[in-house]
Formats: sequence, C-alpha cells, structure tokens
Amino acid sequence: MKKPVIDLGECSLCDICVALCPEVFIKNSAGYIEVAECLAGASESDIIDAINSCRGDCISWDETTETEGV
Repeated sequence: MKKPVIDLGECSLCDICVALCPEVFIKNSAGYIEVAECLAGASESDIIDAINSCRGDCISWDETTETEGV
C-alpha cells in the first residue's frame, strides 16, 4: 500500500487529518503532524478523506513506499 506524506512547510496544524484518521495522522510531542509508522487498521478511504479535507493541501501519497500488513 502506498503511504501518505505530509509537507510540513505547508501544514497549518489544523488537526483535521488527525480527527478524520487518527490511526495514520498523529500530533507529535513538538506539536507537528506526522504519519504513524504502522498503518495497521487504517483504511485507504479514511486517508483519502483526510487528504481531501486538508486545509493546507499538504498531504499526498508516496507511491514509492510499500507498507506490509495494511
């Protein structure tokens, strides 16, 4: 499965992605959004909803990454 990536330079830290897909998008201890290491339990549909709802248009797919177990 392809994995989402976040362009932190464009991220407005609105937390919409975290609210829509907390299995994938987390806020780290520094207050920035990051993609979880393990995407188990995440649906591609939920990730797409987060991408489409992103205010900063900063989430995209990294299609070079293969993730096992999703």
